Amino acid sequence: MGRAVSLSKITFPQVVERGPTGLKGKVTIHRTPTKVAGKSYDSFTIVYYLGGQRKRERFNDYAKACAEAEVVATKLGNGESSALELTGDDRRIYVGAMEALRDFKDVSLDIAVKEYAQARKLLGSVSLMEAAKFYDRHGRSVVQAGTLQEILDAMLAALEADKRGKYHQRDIKRMVGKFIGHFDCPITEISNASINEWLRGLAVAGRTRDNYRDAVHNFFGFAQTEGFLPKELPHAARDAKRVNDAGADNEVFTVEEAEKLLRGAPERLIPPLALKLFSGLRTEEMLLIRWENIKFDQDVIFLTKDITKTKKRRLPPLLPNLKKWLLPYAQCTGIIAEKWSSAQTLSKSWTNRAEQVGVKYKKNAMRNSYVSYRLAIVKNIAQVALESGNSPGVIQENYLELVTEPEAQKWFSIVPN
Repeated sequence: MGRAVSLSKITFPQVVERGPTGLKGKVTIHRTPTKVAGKSYDSFTIVYYLGGQRKRERFNDYAKACAEAEVVATKLGNGESSALELTGDDRRIYVGAMEALRDFKDVSLDIAVKEYAQARKLLGSVSLMEAAKFYDRHGRSVVQAGTLQEILDAMLAALEADKRGKYHQRDIKRMVGKFIGHFDCPITEISNASINEWLRGLAVAGRTRDNYRDAVHNFFGFAQTEGFLPKELPHAARDAKRVNDAGADNEVFTVEEAEKLLRGAPERLIPPLALKLFSGLRTEEMLLIRWENIKFDQDVIFLTKDITKTKKRRLPPLLPNLKKWLLPYAQCTGIIAEKWSSAQTLSKSWTNRAEQVGVKYKKNAMRNSYVSYRLAIVKNIAQVALESGNSPGVIQENYLELVTEPEAQKWFSIVPN
């Protein structure tokens, strides 16, 4: 029952109109005084036209008649006359559903029901409200969309803007580029299982596989930070498996092998080859170092931030035997390895030289040789780490091989004839 209304202040028949101008639904409320067994009471009838036919509904309570007149007038004004042809619970359910959709003018009832059914089918026992609350907490942090390639391009642009090392940019571009080339779907559809499956399919050593895993992990982390993925949820690459495979032991060149590589080598190959063997420079650093960085008067090699992989300056020593190999070129200027356009072509020149003199080429053995032989003499991992641009832990784990001090003395005694 509604609250009491003073009927004496209302003029009957009462007209109720709802809806936009020109399309208003119109309902009339009539009051009929009735006397039965000496008692007087009022009944109320609402009257309206539907499909050209006059419709009447009777109520014993004025408030109920008013409420129904409001609903009918609204439906007529909104062009929802079909709802008024329903009866009983069907009409009540329809009217209630349309009332719930009142604020969503662009959604029809049938579309709303279809979307609800599809959502419940996907969610199972999880209610649509729970899903909506979950999205409200987490999904709203996704503020932009992009293809895998677009996200990678954004990541590379950010690395460039942040002045991250060119070697890191190169590795991200190569490794993540290979990763996204395997997937033809949005990043949100890539699962942890599919990432692990892709990693297992790489025909690489365990350590290299872990490098790929780390690159992909960084890619997903960037996507999350930049709003391509929800911020507060674990991304798919977070638990991608590492194999933690130490791999085969690194190798070093022997003194005899180093002498074969150097003696009789083409003149243009001697400076980069000697630098690799006796200073521990990375191949990528060899492409950038200039003759001006060799400080013959100070016995150091001055590596600036734009040369080193770590973007940190360092001063490896210009050891006496290396100085003797480089002195004939002391008046030179410009890039030392100007004859080579990439790390790959420079490395290929060394493998060709090894094959030419009958030496088995060992990957990364030149840098590993320097670290191992140098440590055998100075017996200080921190010092060698500083000279070679690595942490002591990385030196211990990845580069250090056991060589004797006498062998090391012979190594750093290799000089031109």
